[in-house]
Amino acid sequence: MGVLIFTHDAQKYREGHFVEGNHVVANPQCAELTVIVHKKNPNAKECLAWLPYIAHRMVFVCEKPPNIKNNDSVIYDGIFKKEDYTRNIDATLRWRDRKKAFGECAKVPIPLMLAFLKENNKDISLWRTLAKAFTNVPEDYQHALIAYAHKPIRRMSYPKKKKGDEIERPFGVRNNDLHWETIVRQDEVVANKLRRTDKDSLPKGVKKRQQNEDGWL
Repeated sequence: MGVLIFTHDAQKYREGHFVEGNHVVANPQCAELTVIVHKKNPNAKECLAWLPYIAHRMVFVCEKPPNIKNNDSVIYDGIFKKEDYTRNIDATLRWRDRKKAFGECAKVPIPLMLAFLKENNKDISLWRTLAKAFTNVPEDYQHALIAYAHKPIRRMSYPKKKKGDEIERPFGVRNNDLHWETIVRQDEVVANKLRRTDKDSLPKGVKKRQQNEDGWL
């Protein structure tokens, strides 16, 4: 029997033989195969049901993993407790002492820091500098670039939440794709493929059972 892993980041598991999707897309009994599943909140019953059939490893990339205790075949890779970085971000954006600001910035994950920076600094030259300098440099260099290139502001603004952020899209669909739901509703071939692979992400109101595909005569 293999192992069941819960993580925030799938990148380290994309090596050797692996498959990836919003559900279990291949037989986990294949030797040396890593099955990566993107699911926001997997439940314990579902995950444990797969465990006897895992030959190598099954990786759930999730926000909140189930609480499975006393099982040596279950691994939690990372810290899943939500941390509040508000004070660190506020200090990075507002403090005049940039050396101290850098110390606070270094505690914040880069994607989160960039989201706040984008809302609070519209200086195009700053973003051009970051775009050039971010390529192939360690994360501590990225924190330093943000801290020392940004000019302090009086008050921090929070990033605006997009309406589509809570919509769970099928694996492979871009976040900025505004028409994927329309395509699924109007094309039964596409809809049936999604019914087979990831029916939970079907748009609201679309039937979950396979439908007839009417072709041209």
